[in-house]
Amino acid sequence: MAATTPPAPDAPDTGLYTPLSFAPTRRRRSLLVAAALVVFGLAIMASVDDLLEHFALPWRLLAAALVAAPVAWLLRTLLRHAVSGQPVLRLDARGISGVGLQPPVPWSALEDVTLERGGFMRLHRRPDAEHPDRTRWWDGHNPARPRVGLHLLSTAQQDIAYDAIHARLDLLRIQAGAGESASRRAARAEAAFEDSLDALTPNPWALYAVVSANVLVWAMNLAAGLSPTRPLSPELFAWGANAASAVVLDDQWWRLLSATFLHGGLAHLAFNMLGLWEAGKQLCRLLGNGQFLLVYFAAGLSGSAASLHYAAQSSVSVGASGAVFGVLGALLAASWHYRHAVPPTNLRRLWTGLGFFIGYSLLHGFSQQNVDNAAHLGGLASGVALGLVLLAPFDPLASHGRRRVRALLGTVASGIAVVYAVLATPLPLAWHSQVYAAQQALPDIGRRFDQAFRGLAQENQRMVRGEIRRPAFLALAERSVVPACNAIAAELAPLRVPRWDHTGRVVALYQNVCDTATRALRLELAMLNRDPDLPADADAQLNRLSADMAVWMRQLGELSRRGHPTGGPRGHTGAP
Repeated sequence: MAATTPPAPDAPDTGLYTPLSFAPTRRRRSLLVAAALVVFGLAIMASVDDLLEHFALPWRLLAAALVAAPVAWLLRTLLRHAVSGQPVLRLDARGISGVGLQPPVPWSALEDVTLERGGFMRLHRRPDAEHPDRTRWWDGHNPARPRVGLHLLSTAQQDIAYDAIHARLDLLRIQAGAGESASRRAARAEAAFEDSLDALTPNPWALYAVVSANVLVWAMNLAAGLSPTRPLSPELFAWGANAASAVVLDDQWWRLLSATFLHGGLAHLAFNMLGLWEAGKQLCRLLGNGQFLLVYFAAGLSGSAASLHYAAQSSVSVGASGAVFGVLGALLAASWHYRHAVPPTNLRRLWTGLGFFIGYSLLHGFSQQNVDNAAHLGGLASGVALGLVLLAPFDPLASHGRRRVRALLGTVASGIAVVYAVLATPLPLAWHSQVYAAQQALPDIGRRFDQAFRGLAQENQRMVRGEIRRPAFLALAERSVVPACNAIAAELAPLRVPRWDHTGRVVALYQNVCDTATRALRLELAMLNRDPDLPADADAQLNRLSADMAVWMRQLGELSRRGHPTGGPRGHTGAP
């Protein structure tokens, strides 16, 4: 592009050197975003602190600092821009300048300008020794591709600034015989494509509906007394969390869907909804609201069904990220399917963002024990398959009838896959309804057990002091301990709790102690009454029962001191 010089005083005014400033109009919005950022940062720090409650204080402070540092940097940037009196962007004879863009980029060095998502403008200047086309690794800055933040300008102002810059660039390019810039042509094609999508789906109401439903369920959990940051597994299970035992053994298939609207805290919900928001809007516009709902629910059910084979075997699983991954996969597959109709700039931006988010989320899931990556992969696979099957409304070869047939085919195939995955689920490693029923009953059982055996110990002390004789002691034990043990054994007998589980071991010990105490008392009474059916080795049997009783009472005491943990929920979060 040829260099330009200021026009002569009597030359016609082309507008190239007319000063044009863009003052910030979104100061209030920037301050509101800053306030929301503070609230969100505090919520994340509270969630992290809850997760690390068993760690030493220095580690908790380090985690809080790692969360606070990026939040503080973003907050400083927002506040600095909001209170700055300088124009966000200025066009004059020197070139383009603005907040963070000093000295100005001269018109003679400028080749192109593009608008980027997130409210940024990218300047493409001609590389030279002072401004090499090379990105610095420590801050991501490219001297030949400086970026200007336009967050404080309205969308209309951003478009006016973009058009004003290109009006000047077009004049220079015409003078140099270079023709229209590539970004101008790409922007025109992108705008036409976006307008066609907006005309077909002007309102992504389906996205708003599912986001509102997820937030509403979390609010209902909060109103019911669940923790906003770390609800307990039994509480989530009672609300409909996914578990292989509940689906397979208790025939509660509805949990495959209800679990997708439950979340393991505010951070879990926020990450999922943020991941869904932009991709969901794009998929609604690309495939329509109805097909978006099909993808969302089919992927959510598929993710829950896949979880039955892994995390939900031994833990409860909650979260919408199986559905979120399905939306991401469908958007990726549908954009590839229609890659010849979607503008290249849209495809590059879309695939880069989706690829990074999916890859990072899966890698994060494989490195964390409390993330259900099976649900992520199940939802992703379902979304990709539906993205290849479903037809877009803008497709000229896809009539309304063909789209309905494809949607029906996708629905039937998804249903068959979900049913097959459920029927093929292996025997669960834990029966959650039984475990939680036992955990609910154990505090009262422990109270009655302690009361009975504490009374027995007191009577034994009286017998040692000679206040009562052994026949009276055994009669008292038969009237107090035996009925209590029989009631406890009858209450615990129907529970099917695995013995390897902590709760299962406690249940088994209560049963063993009660059974042994009852047998020992009856044997002693038989020996006292000289029962003719008394076995010859009665003394040896009594010694063995007493030894077993001592071992089991010691183990029960150790387990009781550790408490009865309920375990944390597995969330398929996809979030960062």
